[in-house]
Amino acid sequence: MNDVPYALTMTVLTENTPREDLRAEHGLSIHLYYARTGTLANLLLDFGQSNAFAQNAVTLGIDLSSVDVAVLSHAHYDHADGMPAFFDMNDNARLYLSDACAENCWSTKGGMTSPHYIGIKAGLLDRHSDRIRRASTSHVTTIAPGIHLVPHTTHNLAEVGRSSGMLLETDGGWAPDDFRHELSLVLELAPAQDATPRLAVFNSCTHAGLAAIAEDVALAFPGARIAAYVGGLHLAHASGDQVGQVVDVVRCAGIERLYTGHCTGDAAMLILSQALPGQVVPLYPGLTLQLPAYSVQ
Repeated sequence: MNDVPYALTMTVLTENTPREDLRAEHGLSIHLYYARTGTLANLLLDFGQSNAFAQNAVTLGIDLSSVDVAVLSHAHYDHADGMPAFFDMNDNARLYLSDACAENCWSTKGGMTSPHYIGIKAGLLDRHSDRIRRASTSHVTTIAPGIHLVPHTTHNLAEVGRSSGMLLETDGGWAPDDFRHELSLVLELAPAQDATPRLAVFNSCTHAGLAAIAEDVALAFPGARIAAYVGGLHLAHASGDQVGQVVDVVRCAGIERLYTGHCTGDAAMLILSQALPGQVVPLYPGLTLQLPAYSVQ
């Protein structure tokens, strides 16, 4: 067995699922402690939509002032608007977000006839610009050894935005969202016993679609296996056939474990759990686990 020390501990700070002892909200925030040879990192992925994640961190005994690097997965309020609470608690962490990330995301979901704003609170990015680092929309950005940000550039993603009613406000008017503002956080895990490289992939809402994200990760890390995929799957209003397509992607891509919740939806969670027995783990505030050091054989 490979004896290189790797460790990845994940704690969900806030998510939609109600808990008596912790605050829940529509949104997501995950704390990560990552260690491997040459890297020791204390990470925060997303901030939820309020200070709920910060209050839960105190309850859970997680010191957010010691976070080294924060990552914003995409430009929606339920992942970004808790940002001021984080900067109130932490005066040194860099915040990485996509170079396409802006305050311009709108939606017509839910049968609305006119768009409603779902983006980052106005002025938030300018207010914290000294802490922000922009990640490329065309190639992998490596933050530290084993820690990467993967953009999603699959052709014609704007069609996904158009069909799901998600829009960008541009100087030329409305445009379908092509999700260039969405990033996957990819962490290298210990290789499998057969030496296959293994990855943990975090994508908070999977707006680009699991097939596109798995393909982009495969292109960025040839021959690697996704040992853990973590995040919402944007299936709350999906049909059974659409959920079935996600099941097919999990199988074809060889994804070992699916840690999901937030925007996945209860009906989709049930279908996924039945179709992928033992592979689906629900997210909820306070969930803490160490992702397996070696793949399941």
